[in-house]
Amino acid sequence: MRYFSGKGKSFLQSFTWVGVMLLLMGLAFLSVAIVIQLIALRPEDISYYKNGIRQPSSEETVSFFRLIFLLAFGLVGLGLSIGGGVCLRRAAGRRSQARQLKARGVYLTACVTDYEPSAIRINNRSVARIRCAYDAPDGRTYVFKSGLLRMDPYPFLIEGQLRVYYDPNNMSRYFVDVDESAGVGTRMIEL
Repeated sequence: MRYFSGKGKSFLQSFTWVGVMLLLMGLAFLSVAIVIQLIALRPEDISYYKNGIRQPSSEETVSFFRLIFLLAFGLVGLGLSIGGGVCLRRAAGRRSQARQLKARGVYLTACVTDYEPSAIRINNRSVARIRCAYDAPDGRTYVFKSGLLRMDPYPFLIEGQLRVYYDPNNMSRYFVDVDESAGVGTRMIEL
């Protein structure tokens, strides 16, 4: 058998696309709000009816119309953009923390104890996470949870064990490396 390095599909679920989609929708709403503010409107361009009778328009009506559009589209666009930015920032923070822990952290090998479904459903399937435990020499047991998974990686794990990187100064900062433990980074080819 020969090994080669190549990036396979990750077991971890990525929600970066949600942040990108929210950000793009927010920018679309904000652009509509801005365009309406820039379009030249005259009182004759706006007509509205009250009890079936056409009402006369004024500059005040135009200003009110612009304000309504700015509030309706601007606030929705701002909310969507902020939500998308938060999603993207959290995803980038998680990736950065995982890289830092893999580069500077300590690792241990934990045994899988449970494969538990989460409340999140994608394509009518529950995404799940793996819970694993490590029995320390001092008698304490540490429990770790992986990120949300696309599929069950247990059949690909060696002896049902996962590599967990953690910060020795703060055990609550950890990263369960499902991909490396399942051999996603390295693939085998039969010769």
